[in-house]
Amino acid sequence: MYASMHENEALDAARAIAQSTRRGNDISTAVLEEQICAEAGLWEPAAARRALDQAHGDPAHAVSILRVWAATQPHLHALTVQPEDVVLTRRLSSAYPQIPGGQWLGFAPELIARQLDWTPTPDVSDSPPAAADQDPLTADAPAADAPRRVETLRVRDLIQGAPTVTPPADGAGDDPARAVLVPPHSRPNRLALLTRGETGALVALAAMILGRRQEAVLVELSVAVATVRIHHPRSGIPVAVVELPITEVEVVLDAEVEGRPGLALGWGATLGTVERRAIALALLDAAILADGDLAEPLTLDEQTIIAATDGPATNGFVEHLRLPHYAGFTAYLSQAASKEQR
Repeated sequence: MYASMHENEALDAARAIAQSTRRGNDISTAVLEEQICAEAGLWEPAAARRALDQAHGDPAHAVSILRVWAATQPHLHALTVQPEDVVLTRRLSSAYPQIPGGQWLGFAPELIARQLDWTPTPDVSDSPPAAADQDPLTADAPAADAPRRVETLRVRDLIQGAPTVTPPADGAGDDPARAVLVPPHSRPNRLALLTRGETGALVALAAMILGRRQEAVLVELSVAVATVRIHHPRSGIPVAVVELPITEVEVVLDAEVEGRPGLALGWGATLGTVERRAIALALLDAAILADGDLAEPLTLDEQTIIAATDGPATNGFVEHLRLPHYAGFTAYLSQAASKEQR
């Protein structure tokens, strides 16, 4: 069990977002719409819902429809999201029981009980229809005093004593929706492409890599509501145009640093609250930082192929990183630090 949980306005905001995913009393397809938006690289749940209907429930086809539609829309340059515009609604670490600012477990759709509920669905025919332009995932804004990213220290700053892989210098990167990105990719471009990857493929690759690592720990997972701003077309003053949910994850994998045991810190972020996407992205980023072109062999034998195509089992393997790994991570850090001192 997590050692510290804060009952505060952040949890209230998370519960409000969870409740807003219901249309009347009927549970909506909001999580699937989030996944479609993330894979399309576009946050527009209403369009994702319409694309899913047009695709007769085929998520991959819906993503394709949404990308084609987005390409026909005018594009405006968005300003870099500032930490003060990111309000945390869920935050945890499996590396340390006590982290600066505490852990907020909040609401996670992926942690809903997996038992099939045969309770009859209430009749919602008399419920008033939702406004066509209302985003069901952001209808309720977080409370004004909810914690913000700018005032919350990063858990990665607690890691001391172990050598770490130095990541390449980051730049602004390019938008894969507006440019054809060709290899070799910079880290920002690689992350941008992976962020629009198919969820099942990302999780399957991450699971295959995870099964061959000595150490893999989720350093910090946070779900937040981010405010996106653009320059006003007339005045040039930055104005807020949308609030959207994002999930950000940092993980560490074992790595060899100058011949000694060390760590590679990976980062991943995705639109929406599908946490396994962000966890998989961070694992892939860390593995590439640790091994370059993934030097570890991935033998496509029968067992590997079957494991990679078993979606529910693969999801659980990646999602288990959210559980506490305090003792194991502390032991690995001590081992790495002691070898560095020799």
